[in-house]
Amino acid sequence: MVEEAEIPTISMGNEPDRMARIKPPRALQVRFARGSMFGEPGNVNRQRRILLDALDALQTMTEPGQIRELPYQWERPDQS
Repeated sequence: MVEEAEIPTISMGNEPDRMARIKPPRALQVRFARGSMFGEPGNVNRQRRILLDALDALQTMTEPGQIRELPYQWERPDQS
């Protein structure tokens, strides 16, 4: 409904198989734990970068169903 109103949306996830089944209009894959789509708590610079990447993807991902993997990895040793 939102996409039909020409408002682009993007999903973020960490399981590419699940995203492929759900088929969001566009998606970003992250290599973070579930519930931490923007990375480590308190890592403001990384969170800002991921948000900017997501906004950029809204403009550059033109094919339906595209999934783009972000290059970031979890940096805190207590969670993978």
